[in-house]
Amino acid sequence: MEKNKHSKAEAFRYLILATQRQGNRILNDLLKEMGLTSSQAEVIRILDEWDSLSLKELGKLLICETGSPSRLIERMNQDGLIDKVADPKDSRYVILQLSAKGGEMARTIESIETQMYEQMLRIYSEDELDHICGQLMRFLKDQPIVETLMKRGYQPEAVTRQS
Repeated sequence: MEKNKHSKAEAFRYLILATQRQGNRILNDLLKEMGLTSSQAEVIRILDEWDSLSLKELGKLLICETGSPSRLIERMNQDGLIDKVADPKDSRYVILQLSAKGGEMARTIESIETQMYEQMLRIYSEDELDHICGQLMRFLKDQPIVETLMKRGYQPEAVTRQS
C-alpha cells in the first residue's frame, strides 16, 4: 500500500476510532453484570450529578447521543431507573430524575468507572493524560460537542496552555 501525505492524519483518525471502541467495549463489559449499556450509565451519572433535568437539558449534556435521547429515556423509565415527574413550573413538561433503583446503580457505575480510570492511569501518567486531552480538545475546537464537554466540566488545563 502506497503511503500518501495524509497517512499520519488517517492513522490519527483510526486510532481515535479504535480507542473509542475499545474504551466502550471495556466499559460495556464492566456494566454487563448490571444489565446496562454505556449510554444508560452516562444518563444515570448525569442525573446523579445534576439531580433533575428536562429531556432537553439532559440531551445537551449527553456525549453518547446526538439529538433527543427520548427512546433511551423511555426504556430507562420502563426499567425503573428513571422517574418522570411533572415540572412544578409547567405541568405540560416532565422532569427526569433517578429512581431509587437508578440511585443505587449510580454508586456501582461510579465504582466501575473508577476501575476503568485506574486502568488508564496504569498506562498513562497524569501529565500524559493532560497532554492527550489537550490535543484532543484542540482537534475538537470550534465543534458543537465542545460546549457539551465544557458543561460537563471537561475543560483540561492543557487546552489553555496549548491553544
